[in-house]
Amino acid sequence: MSDKLATSFMRSLCMGQIEQDVIFPFPTLASDQKETLHEITDALDNLLGPRAEDFRHWDVAGEMPAEFIDELREFGLFGLIIPEAYGGMALGNMAYSRTLQQVGRYDASVAVTIGAHSSIGMRGLLLFGSEEQKSRYLPGLFV
Repeated sequence: MSDKLATSFMRSLCMGQIEQDVIFPFPTLASDQKETLHEITDALDNLLGPRAEDFRHWDVAGEMPAEFIDELREFGLFGLIIPEAYGGMALGNMAYSRTLQQVGRYDASVAVTIGAHSSIGMRGLLLFGSEEQKSRYLPGLFV
């Protein structure tokens, strides 16, 4: 038996030994998600890179124009975590997080807007909604 199995996690913790590989296993992306994520980040760079001046102006104004929100929607950023069966991109948590990090490189307000849309209500529907509720509401939440 290995030393890790012989000593409990709690005993190790009490002895000042933190087994990070038990607490924080490093997640890995599936190869298909890696390719999708690479395409998404490249496309985000093209979409958001030229808008630095717009972001500064919108921050001062305290709002984003509806046309820009529509552009984000058309780009698919409000359907990142929605399963493909409902028309979304079906990103896992790691790819979703990485996508928001890429958006945040350009403007944190845009990243928060996308994150809030994907979290408030939608996450509850994904986790606890009936199939009928998902079929009825999910497609309309991002198109």
